[in-house]
This record gives sequence, structure tokens and C-alpha cells, in this order.
Amino acid sequence: MVSPRESTPLERLPLSHAGLYSVQDGTLFCGHQSGFFSTCTVALWNIAEVLERTGEMPRRIDFSRAFRWFRNAEQTRDASDMYPLFFRPGAVDATRGLTWLPRVRYHGLYRWIDYRRFGLVIERYFQPSEKARAFQSKWIARYDIDSAKTIAVVYRGTDKSTELALASPLAYVDQARKILERHPDFRILIQTDELAVRDLFVQEFGSRCFFIEDMPVSRHGVVVHELDDASLQRDRGEFGVMLVAVTELLSRAAFVVNHTGNLALWVCLWRGHSRGVVQFDSTGGLVDFGSIGFYLRQGRHLANLAWRRLVPQRASQP
Repeated sequence: MVSPRESTPLERLPLSHAGLYSVQDGTLFCGHQSGFFSTCTVALWNIAEVLERTGEMPRRIDFSRAFRWFRNAEQTRDASDMYPLFFRPGAVDATRGLTWLPRVRYHGLYRWIDYRRFGLVIERYFQPSEKARAFQSKWIARYDIDSAKTIAVVYRGTDKSTELALASPLAYVDQARKILERHPDFRILIQTDELAVRDLFVQEFGSRCFFIEDMPVSRHGVVVHELDDASLQRDRGEFGVMLVAVTELLSRAAFVVNHTGNLALWVCLWRGHSRGVVQFDSTGGLVDFGSIGFYLRQGRHLANLAWRRLVPQRASQP
């Protein structure tokens, strides 16, 4: 395996967020260190950069320099490439003819994603690994999951409020209840990083609600992947596999009540469309293209973003 250090400077193409592309053998080395799906999103950005700057798609992806919080002690010591543990490649010709890839916005509106283009990339590089598929098979049998009759609720709490405004968990309850009223034979699968939110859904919906017990949750607002090993109670590499497995499984649900963030984005990317998806946007409001209030809220949000960018620029001027 060619490592970044084995390439000469002329053969290495530096990319954003600590990415590196080996022109010699077509390997994309991803070096971003953050949450699991944040790293996956940056990998998409790096793929787009390689395509734009070289006119070709990477032959393979190497995650030996990424996923710091999702590798056990042995994998850390050996600088293991985590790609084959989490993913498996699809057909090489899946992206044939693809000449351009937009920069996907993880805090954007998921209805506007170019699913045709990204579907090709997901098919080629980001199929769940066999270990992830094994977890899915176990959970489907254990919980008798029928995706066609499942409402997936995806609530991201803990530190997410430092990035954007969060809707109340009760707003997610309300949306799930509205769907359940139309489909009384459906069940709710709640996936969250907060124990209190999980308990809230079980309290509200009783036996109509279930959750994947293997997935760890936070009791004190600490980001789950930053829990110490004793609190996580999972092999960290295996935890990464479970994240892939549960997120792709959520994407299959008939309906998804979704937040805004990287995991939420990947639910939609694996889903391949936004039909049946209810999204709470980065302002904490419900995405509703038929509501005047939605456009007013979005306008204020964009104006605030522009102002925050303008103020530092003005402050730096003499």
C-alpha cells in the first residue's frame, strides 16, 4: 500500500481539510478529524476537488489518517486504513461520465441535493461493509423491522447547539405523531445521541416506538464519540461500523423526521431522495416550501450570516 510519505512532491496533490491525492496510483488520503459523518462529508468534498483538478475520480479511498475517535488501540498504533472496515467499494464504472460534483452542504436543505450525481458517488465508494450489513441483519431480525412501515426519527443533540439552532424534541414528537395518525400500523424508530430524548419518545409512544439498544447514548451532554472507553462500552472501530449500519438502515424508512447535520445528510444521501423526509433546518424551524414563514425565517438567517461575515471584515479595515 502506498502511503502519503512514499509519494514525491510532484506526485502529491494537497487538498482541503488535510486531504491528499496520490496522482501516481489514484489514492485519496483523507485526513480530516471530527465526527464520523463529518469526515465522510469532507471525503465527498475531496473527491469533488480531485475531479475538478485532475478530471478523474480517485481509484480508492484511504482512511489511515482519519477517524481518530473511531479506532481501537491496535488500529491507532498500526495507523490502520479504516475504509474496508466501514465501507466496501461498488462498481468502478458507476461514476463513468461524471465530470463535476458540487460541494454538498451538510447544513443545507436536503430537498435541493443533486441526488443523481451523489448517488453515483455513493454507489462507487460508500456501500456499507459486510460487517455493517451483518449488524443490520441482526437488528432487523431482533426488532422485526419492516422499513416500509417504519418512521425513523433522527435527533442530534449534545454539542450540536453550538453549530446551529435546535428544534425542541417535542417538535419531533409532534411530527412523528402526525405521520403515525395517517399510518396507524407503522412503528417509530428513534435514533438519538441523548438518553433523555430517547426516553421521551418511549414515554410518548410506548410499544409503538423502539430503538437500537446497541447504539450508545450520552447522559450528560457529552458528544458520544468523545466519551471515554469505559462510558462508551464499545470497541471504537466497531462503533464506527454500527454508525454506518444504523444510518443506512434509517435511510430505508418510509418516513424520516430528520435534523440538520452530517448524519442527517448521510441519511438522505443513502436514501437517494428527499421524499418522505421531514427536515428541521439550521434555524430550528420546519422546512416547508409552502409556508411564507419559512422563507422569512430563511431570509433572516441568510442576512444574519452575511452580517457576521461582514463585521469581521469591516473591523479589520484600517
